[in-house]
Amino acid sequence: MNVSSHYRLQHFIPWTRTKIYKMLVLSTVPTMLFYFLGWHWLAIPWVPVALIGTATAFISGFRNTQTYNRTWEARQIYGSIINSSRTFGMLIRDFVRVNDKTKEASLHKELIYRHFAWLTALRFQLRETKSWEYVKIRSYNREYLKYYKVPEWENKLDEELKSFIDDEELKHTLATKNRATQIFSEAVGPAPEIK
Repeated sequence: MNVSSHYRLQHFIPWTRTKIYKMLVLSTVPTMLFYFLGWHWLAIPWVPVALIGTATAFISGFRNTQTYNRTWEARQIYGSIINSSRTFGMLIRDFVRVNDKTKEASLHKELIYRHFAWLTALRFQLRETKSWEYVKIRSYNREYLKYYKVPEWENKLDEELKSFIDDEELKHTLATKNRATQIFSEAVGPAPEIK
């Protein structure tokens, strides 16, 4: 999904050129048959053309609105994650206190690194290609991907997480399906016994 304010021709034309060629052939052949050979039975009345054009405009407008709404919702969630991460970092720095300063620094680092691990796992999880997506399947989409670099498709999650969590937890986390949630559940640990 491209949500920039303008589309550039050097991006748009290569992505849609096969459809442009098909439409050019489909429109040129009947026009030439009508004009040069006098096949007037090929003429279409304006009413169906106007009806199809109006329906297409409604469908296109609806899809654009849905795309914008989803983009806006994603931007709000992204902003919320950023603000919550900043607040979490400040809370750790200001409220997590231990008598030994080296243990306190180690605890701060562990909590912050766990949060980095969660952010990394979430980032990779959100960039996974789903079965209903056609980003890597259709040829025109694959060709269009050369304009974009997606780090989550070029790197591996285990390599990214190595610097944030230990090897044993990394193996356990990678064996689960929802890795971001698993990283949080490992931080919480088992529930304490109630006596």
